[in-house]
Amino acid sequence: MAFTSPQGTSDILPADHDYFNFITKVVRYRFRQAGFQRIAVPAFEETALYEQALGLDTKIISSELYTFTDPRGRSLSLRPEITPGIVRSFIEHHMDEQALPQELYYIDRVWRYQRLKSGTKREFWQFGGEVLGETDPAIDAQLIYLGHRILRDLSVRDLVELRINTLGSHEDRVKYFEALQNFYTGKERALTPGSREMLQQRRYLQLLDPKSEDEEILLQMAPKMLDFLSKKSRDLYEQMRRYLEMFEIPYTLDPTLVRPVEYYNHTVFEFRKTGTRQKILVGGRYDGLIEQLGGQGLGGAGFQCGMERTIDLMLEKKVAVPKKGYIQIFVAATGNEAKRHALPLLVQLREHGLHAVGAMGNTSMIEQLQRAQKFRVPYTLLLGDTEVENGTVLLREMKRGRSEEIPRERLLEHLDSLLTVDKPLDTTLEFLGHA
Repeated sequence: MAFTSPQGTSDILPADHDYFNFITKVVRYRFRQAGFQRIAVPAFEETALYEQALGLDTKIISSELYTFTDPRGRSLSLRPEITPGIVRSFIEHHMDEQALPQELYYIDRVWRYQRLKSGTKREFWQFGGEVLGETDPAIDAQLIYLGHRILRDLSVRDLVELRINTLGSHEDRVKYFEALQNFYTGKERALTPGSREMLQQRRYLQLLDPKSEDEEILLQMAPKMLDFLSKKSRDLYEQMRRYLEMFEIPYTLDPTLVRPVEYYNHTVFEFRKTGTRQKILVGGRYDGLIEQLGGQGLGGAGFQCGMERTIDLMLEKKVAVPKKGYIQIFVAATGNEAKRHALPLLVQLREHGLHAVGAMGNTSMIEQLQRAQKFRVPYTLLLGDTEVENGTVLLREMKRGRSEEIPRERLLEHLDSLLTVDKPLDTTLEFLGHA
């Protein structure tokens, strides 16, 4: 029986890891520079945590959770997003008693059983940041800038556009939802079956994500959230925009922009692939979530970014990244005595900072050279009884097929002149040029 990866998942192959590793290093650098500390929360939590945070009527809870019952009968779910777990950890470990705000970042996987279409997966990677314990709209602007800067570091900022909106307060949305209900009443025939169901279930925010041309037209005519903001909410929105404009980041005001979960309020933002609805980096403010999950009434805001979608943009633009999985040297040895000397030589090469493999299998020198060609190494070191006796090695340049005999004591010095040796610490951002 031939097995394949489950539908909606994919293997991360060695070549893919070059991009994942590069993104990880850029993300770590930018978050640490901004004072963030890394956090990791469990892959699964009590199902009730997500129900409480996301809302029972949301699509994620109703149809996208991977939920299971453990041997003791407890309902647990794989995380569909990471923010609720971080807020739970913030409360559980009394982080509110430490210096506030707490700035935390993560790089991890999430799971959603969603309908597969272009650009979607059921298991995917995200990086993101959360700022917990403060309601200042200046934080919203800083988070937007941080997302902008990371996308720029990854050379894809010119492929995305920034859109912002406000969802106001809970009280503002009550008035807004009433206006939406009145507007769509009598127009149900123009809605798709899914949208009619959302209207019946009072999931009004989902109506702002049109599924057909008729819904697009209706949405342009529908009431706008901005018309229902209280003075306080409008002031917060205007302050955030003034702060954001200090960074000179272009953006579009989008009154239809929403988030598909209930805990967001006030600022929401998205970096979308230009000319599409494909979300790359999204976020916003969620001031009531900490209290909603049993903590104090403290503010919160954050963003998350899809790593696979970001890599797709980098591939589209043909962004080059440092390759870490390459091999520089293959060590070939014939006979037990030669292999006994080849093994410490192999370790010496690696400790020196070179990428080396070899000294394996009981095959002839010709077969080992053929294996070296499959590894696509630029150089092979050949070691036989004669070389062991003379204290030398044969260095073969694979492309030209030329060999020269090198004394063992001069080998590392000679290789340094031919190959790049890894530094103890990788200065990835030097590769960026513009960082």
